[in-house]
Amino acid sequence: MRKFGSLQFALLVGFVLVVIIISTLSYYTIRNIVGDQSRQQLQATSTVFSLIEEELMKPMHVAQALARAGIFEPYMEAEPERIRAFLRDMQERFGLIFFIASEARQTQYYSNGEEMALNEEDTPWYFRLKARQADFFAGLGNQDDLRLYMDIIQRDENGNLQGFVGIGLELSEFVQTFSHYNENLGYDFVFVNSANEIVLTSFAELQPRGDNYRTQLQDLAWYRDWYKGPSLAGNQTNLVELDEEQALITEIPLEVLQWRLFIISPLEAQRQAMSRTFLVNVLLMGTVLVVVLWFLSLVIRRIQQNVSSKIYTDRLTGLYNRLYIEKVFDDMLEEGTAMSLIMADIDHFKAVNDNHGHNVGDQVIARIAHVLGECLRKGDYLGRWGGEEFIILLPGSDLQSAAQVAERMRRSVAFQPITKGDLSLDVTMSFGVTHAEQYGALVDLIHSADKALYEAKHGGRNQVVSRAFSQD
Repeated sequence: MRKFGSLQFALLVGFVLVVIIISTLSYYTIRNIVGDQSRQQLQATSTVFSLIEEELMKPMHVAQALARAGIFEPYMEAEPERIRAFLRDMQERFGLIFFIASEARQTQYYSNGEEMALNEEDTPWYFRLKARQADFFAGLGNQDDLRLYMDIIQRDENGNLQGFVGIGLELSEFVQTFSHYNENLGYDFVFVNSANEIVLTSFAELQPRGDNYRTQLQDLAWYRDWYKGPSLAGNQTNLVELDEEQALITEIPLEVLQWRLFIISPLEAQRQAMSRTFLVNVLLMGTVLVVVLWFLSLVIRRIQQNVSSKIYTDRLTGLYNRLYIEKVFDDMLEEGTAMSLIMADIDHFKAVNDNHGHNVGDQVIARIAHVLGECLRKGDYLGRWGGEEFIILLPGSDLQSAAQVAERMRRSVAFQPITKGDLSLDVTMSFGVTHAEQYGALVDLIHSADKALYEAKHGGRNQVVSRAFSQD
């Protein structure tokens, strides 16, 4: 019962351990998936913001810093040649295309040598900004060679408009960079100005070009499904159908530029990444569980072996007990195996107990069990049937072979005196042997072997008697 309780305890501990491991691994699996998703989202946003910082914010800060320092002011109303020379020098220093749109000269000068008259037809942007009196504006211009311009207003000390200065950036560089990020990360980007016009994007078909560069955000197929109304934080993320696939579209405000950025994340790419993370974690979980279950199976098998040893083993001799012999016999009966059976009994054992006590009697039984065990063949089963009586099952053995085994046992016992201190006992045994090709019950074979044993006892003991099995 104690061992049975140990088995129950081991199963309970194993169950709790497996539950804890599954729960822990599930937690880490979910955490890894969420972390991987967050990492991908962070990688996309950090990449975009790195692009914004390097390609947009840095040039804008340079232009604003120069404008606020008054670097352009002496040239707003200067002679054209001085303006050109100044702009060429600025381009050489900073590696950017600078411009001055002079109100006094009614001309826009570029550091690359281009010039353009300020009129409603050629430079409509100038008059829009002039009417707004905006301090800063970022937008597209130069229809024939489309560029991103950052315009900074210039006033004299009395607040009168002198014109605009700033920088112009080639869009081709952004397009190449966007294509690179799209190939590596699977994300698309759309930059929209305050007028809801698409300024920059990774979508080639939406890229501003020529006289068709004022694509409106609300004209995009996904915008109606995406837009849920302005959020309190100025941004939002919603799920939409895009090209027959689901995509997450996140809006991020860029307040310095007065733009908004839309990051378009196809869910399929994220699902594949999450699937990979999930499979890796499932493989890890499966490996850990297999190891744990293997370890538990070893523990349980060991406990079962201990339990079986206690259930099926005779405590005094270490031999199989009656329960196990019956089990082996039932297995052989089911297989239809021919069977020989030996019943063995210690001669005059009652006298040993009476003359020397039960402790000596127990030692005699234990010693004889050891001697008998050394005479067994492979595949034979030796058990203590009760008291001083032993039983041997010999599956597949004929009567003559079984009798030879019994004779070898008899002689081994007879020729090995049992000693305890100064006491030396000569012990003998009698053996009854039977054999059956077909049989129905263990009790029938035992009855036949007992008849043979009875003959051995009455024939003078210390002998082997064989008897064929008969069901009559």
